[in-house]
Amino acid sequence: MNSFKKIFGVLLLLTILILPQIVSAEKTDWRDDTYNFRRIKTVVVLNLHNDADLSYVSRAVQMKVDSDYFNNSKKLKCTVLTEEQARRMLGMMNASRGELKRNLAAVADAWIEGNIKTWHDDFYIVPARTVWEDRRRTRRVRDRWGDWYEESYYESVPVTYPPYRVDTSTIISVFEVHDAATGKLIFVREDNRDRDDKDAQKDMFGRMCNSFYEDFAKRIK
Repeated sequence: MNSFKKIFGVLLLLTILILPQIVSAEKTDWRDDTYNFRRIKTVVVLNLHNDADLSYVSRAVQMKVDSDYFNNSKKLKCTVLTEEQARRMLGMMNASRGELKRNLAAVADAWIEGNIKTWHDDFYIVPARTVWEDRRRTRRVRDRWGDWYEESYYESVPVTYPPYRVDTSTIISVFEVHDAATGKLIFVREDNRDRDDKDAQKDMFGRMCNSFYEDFAKRIK
């Protein structure tokens, strides 16, 4: 039993070292408590805006990000229009974003704006470290009848691991909801996430969208 516990402990340590770990995930919400969210029956999801520089991100990743942003809006359980659909309905295909917003009350009760504020890659170095680990040893000993047999035992020994690099991914997104009639901000979420992993922003953004739309859906149902 002790041998099993020691082996399990070593495997658990290796798993912790190998698997990517979330460093932090923080959501900050604000809502207008005087606003009746249940009156929202139709929402326009405006095209995703990027304050962050995504020019170095592959086209496939950008398409996945856009898809997650729009596809998760189906969780709202109300009528959801894309920006293109709203423009067609209003006959404003070439209008500016600002002009479009001023006319959205004709087709919707609210609009949603998503913005990726930060998309950042970095890394840090885990320095060399020495830890004490149990190592299995064997030895030949005599039993009480004088016969030789092999006995297992464990010995604690220092083990030095070399330094290694850990890639990190950071993404900060903001989701705003505005009343279409007044343009007033009624709900906003800032979602800030970091992960010890390379190129993890695309998956973190998908979870951001899922979380935002699920939580907002609870307010309007």
